[in-house]
Amino acid sequence: MLRSKRRVATWMLCWILAFGAAIWSCTVANAQSKKVTSADIARWSDAWNSHDIGKVEALFSADVVIDQPSNPKPLVSSNLATFFGMIFRAYPDFHVEVQDAVLDGSKAVTIERVTGHWRGAYTDPKTGKTMQPNGKAFDHPGAMYLEYDAKGKIKLLRIFWDTLVVDKQLGVKP
Repeated sequence: MLRSKRRVATWMLCWILAFGAAIWSCTVANAQSKKVTSADIARWSDAWNSHDIGKVEALFSADVVIDQPSNPKPLVSSNLATFFGMIFRAYPDFHVEVQDAVLDGSKAVTIERVTGHWRGAYTDPKTGKTMQPNGKAFDHPGAMYLEYDAKGKIKLLRIFWDTLVVDKQLGVKP
């Protein structure tokens, strides 16, 4: 009888521990991700449209990875200000209009209209060649895939847009 009670107690303890571990792992998983809201998306477009590189940098985690079509390698926190600062100088009226967003837990996809005029020097990250402005406008759709960390910072950004369309609009030969 005592042996049977020990088995039941051991069995119950195992179930309690297993249940506790399951709850703990769910809590840890939820703590590691932030639920993205429309306010996060508004902060995203506001930062870009401010042309304040400090506001843009504040969107990202210290270990961010940014896949951007013009760059042969992903951008990271140490070089994003150089590239995007150049974008703001080359296209001083650069503007992002979020037209739609899909929010799913710690991830978001935005559909955007991006516009501007080429009014400053642009250095192609692939070639290192600096091109002078011609004043032409661009107006193209883009999509952004964003993943946020537990602190509400973007840890992964994948930028999608058609470089051929933009090059044609700007009069640049691909």
